[in-house]
Amino acid sequence: MLEFYFTDKRTLGLFNQGPLGPCFDGFATHLRKLGYHLVVAQGFLRQCRRFNIFVATRGITDCKRVDFSQMRNFLRTHAGSETKKVTRCALRRLSEYLMGIGVLRDETPRKVSQYAWILDPYLSYLKEERQLTKASFLQARKHISQFLEFLGGKAVSSSQLKLLGPESVEIYLKKWIDAGQGGLDRFVSSLRVFLRFCSRQKFIRRDLSGVIPSIPRYRLSSLPKGMEESDLRRILKKIDLTDLTGRRNYAIVLLMMLYGIRGSQAAALQLSDISWPRLTIRIPPSKNGKEVVLPLLEPVGEAILRYLRCRPQYPLRHVFISRRAPYRPLTELAVSVLVRRCMIRAGVKVPLSGSSTLRHSWAIRALAHGASIKSIADVLGHRYLGTTLVYAKADLKMLRQVTLPWPEVRS
Repeated sequence: MLEFYFTDKRTLGLFNQGPLGPCFDGFATHLRKLGYHLVVAQGFLRQCRRFNIFVATRGITDCKRVDFSQMRNFLRTHAGSETKKVTRCALRRLSEYLMGIGVLRDETPRKVSQYAWILDPYLSYLKEERQLTKASFLQARKHISQFLEFLGGKAVSSSQLKLLGPESVEIYLKKWIDAGQGGLDRFVSSLRVFLRFCSRQKFIRRDLSGVIPSIPRYRLSSLPKGMEESDLRRILKKIDLTDLTGRRNYAIVLLMMLYGIRGSQAAALQLSDISWPRLTIRIPPSKNGKEVVLPLLEPVGEAILRYLRCRPQYPLRHVFISRRAPYRPLTELAVSVLVRRCMIRAGVKVPLSGSSTLRHSWAIRALAHGASIKSIADVLGHRYLGTTLVYAKADLKMLRQVTLPWPEVRS
């Protein structure tokens, strides 16, 4: 694959020398798979060849003796201010490739906590049996790690945990509330599940999950926040359609405005979900919802086509990908961030400046234009009508019709 980037035989011969010589051909293939432009990949390969010469002059003859400390030394001593960013990126890609083929070992020691004896099986339980999403898993790990550190620092033992009583749990709950860290409902849920797990595994003498109070959550208590149509038009107008990023962002925002989909659904949309002959679009399910197939609206189809014409030709099935190599599908967080930035750029201020606001706005507009709760639930992918009923509170026109007249007081 080196021949794809360099044709001079002398240059190719230089790449084959040194401890990393046998790895360069595979590394060149790796760069091409990542979708780097020809000139960028050539620059990466040249910087890595300089690093190869650097380690060779220090007596390294085996690629397995290359480590991260040598990369840091090379960056400090041989990378100029103008090329340091390129060199750092090149070495990052090289280290990823070398670790992938087992040549380079990450010398950063894995931080093993002294309460891993209980945390590791609990995390396995969350992954395998409860099958939490990545975000929920990370949140639960953070909550329980903090709780274990509170119990006995980083040296909590099985004998200490065996003596755990309701007093300690109550003290920690009070400490959390007093600190005002937020997310109390999620925290008490994590702690309750952990205590039940400990009881079943006999890590504690009795089930203490009953000590954790339930956080009252009143159904339909909140009012969904939406935006005016003028704000939505202003957001679209402020997006620059002359470059790749603007066309991608415009297609995402318009898609979410006209279909009311979540950011995770926009990120998960694949090329095969769009049927151009039938003019339909399949919205992938989210949050235990259901899959929805909807007509492909003309403005959305044109926006997606405008983006696809300049989208990098990279073998990823996702519609929306990063604008620069290494190309990757956009994440839910990336979609939420770009939507928020589009709102800020347009000067739109809403309580929740993210993708959820566009979803609420769509549902409120649909209800105001006479759509039924059932049809809105079908488009949003809700399995139960009760989930959609919250939007009924935002239909002020209908609410005015059911209000009772104020009773007159007769003297």
